[in-house]
Amino acid sequence: MNRNVYATYDVFPSAKGASTHIKEMINVSSQQCDELQLFCLRGNSTYPAVQTEGNIVIKRYYNEEEMNYLEKASLFSQQLFIDIQKNKESIQIGHFRDVWSGMGLTAEPSIKTIFEVNALTSIELPYRYPNLTPTFLKKLREIESQCLQKATVIITPSEVTKAYLETNYAIDTAKIKVIPNGAHIPESYDRPIDAPEQYIIYFGAIQPWQGVDVLLKAMTYLEDFEDLKLVICLAVKEKAFKPYKKLVEKLGLKDRIILKSRLSKKELYNYVHYAEASIAPLKACDRNITQGCCPLKILESMACETAVIASELPVVTELVTEQEALLFEPDREQDLARCIRFILDEPERKETYIANAFEKVKSTFLWEDQKEKLKKIYQDLTL
Repeated sequence: MNRNVYATYDVFPSAKGASTHIKEMINVSSQQCDELQLFCLRGNSTYPAVQTEGNIVIKRYYNEEEMNYLEKASLFSQQLFIDIQKNKESIQIGHFRDVWSGMGLTAEPSIKTIFEVNALTSIELPYRYPNLTPTFLKKLREIESQCLQKATVIITPSEVTKAYLETNYAIDTAKIKVIPNGAHIPESYDRPIDAPEQYIIYFGAIQPWQGVDVLLKAMTYLEDFEDLKLVICLAVKEKAFKPYKKLVEKLGLKDRIILKSRLSKKELYNYVHYAEASIAPLKACDRNITQGCCPLKILESMACETAVIASELPVVTELVTEQEALLFEPDREQDLARCIRFILDEPERKETYIANAFEKVKSTFLWEDQKEKLKKIYQDLTL
């Protein structure tokens, strides 16, 4: 039996965009072996610790409340290494998404590895834990560097991220392959029963770099659109929105915001499709400008035939031009409000943006096309 391993320090499955990406990646990996071993976090989900789906064996470590982040991360790496050793002779490729998974996989030199760099822990973790010491962050970057250097191949969804790795970690350009995120075209839509008559939408996670506060402030410049609502579809529990509730009250938006949480893909796409516009208000910060990303919400909105309004950042203009989306100056709520107003006032122009974006996603950003790129990497590694 030949095996592949896919390891991620994340809960799977979940409503987060990362889960969508993981699902597509393991689909490819599982087709290139007899058995795929998927190692991930269990979180607070009701999914079993060990589960088999076809030729995929899923092993989930730890519940969220069991220990703090760093304790859990360290034990995750150790336990992954132990489990890898049990079948190391039959493992052909180890695919990992983060340093905690990478330490467990790259420690075994006989395994060819793929480091999937969607984000770097040293950049994203300080947003979650702002009191991390410089000494700790330095050590974290050293671990990242080791994982990057040891990996056989590095894949990343953005040219911005690729350039960052080349410059800051001295990675050979030929070692890095860019595979953007993708989207599936929904087969049909049903307008949600409780959907407002007129609304714009934000969906996904709500970390500080997402710019949800900028979007909330932009709503205050649209008071003349009395019936306009903002639907926020959270990929996390509704309680995660608590830090923004004070801002909502302060801005007088309580009656204009509608919260939804952890919708199924079908439900989410229904809300997206019937929205006047889908907003991606990414902030101009290290995470988005220096490290880079590939905003899945933009591609999924294009696939749902919904007008896109997004921050004009390099990671966004990799995906769309001004022919396919309205772009506004990052962190400028007045400019964002101007774009929303334009979409509401110019329905014919809106339809042009939608049509152009839909053609773009079909020609360039379908998941099937991205998975073919990953499939070739797997095949090249097993020659």
